[in-house]
Amino acid sequence: MTLRYLSYWPANLILVLLAWVLSPLLAALSLIIGPKLPGRLQWFSTTDADLDGGIVQNVAGYNAGLKGWRLWWQRTCWICRNPAHGWQSELLGMPAAGSIIVRQVTSEAPKNQWYVMETAKGVRFFCWKRDQPLFGGFYLKLWFGWVNKSYDGRNHHYAFQIGPKRRQ
Repeated sequence: MTLRYLSYWPANLILVLLAWVLSPLLAALSLIIGPKLPGRLQWFSTTDADLDGGIVQNVAGYNAGLKGWRLWWQRTCWICRNPAHGWQSELLGMPAAGSIIVRQVTSEAPKNQWYVMETAKGVRFFCWKRDQPLFGGFYLKLWFGWVNKSYDGRNHHYAFQIGPKRRQ
């Protein structure tokens, strides 16, 4: 379980870095062809939303009706906010069909979640999420393993996320 996660980490790192580097070009392409990138290019963003997903999901700072440079910037930011989620789901993910939660432990202060899951074929995988309080209403969001929720309905995507967030 842990060995598989660690062996996927270099590929994940490369794909995330590639998503960040390509994000301005992918966002520019989207201005020509629309918010849904073709084929596997969409995998540089999310599998459950197009490049305007921040609007649909009511993410603070994402606005409808933008044009030109402002729309390009918003879509660039969306790719950088969700880098390589499609790759993390399709290439590095664990199948959702028939998967079950074997163990679940959660706490609220600080918010901490631990899941052990199993695919229909008996392969175990894990998810650990923690919101580590910092200061001034900020916390450190930590996600490791495979996300316990299948966003696209097909796979639990690989997660390696460390980042500051502001409480809302």
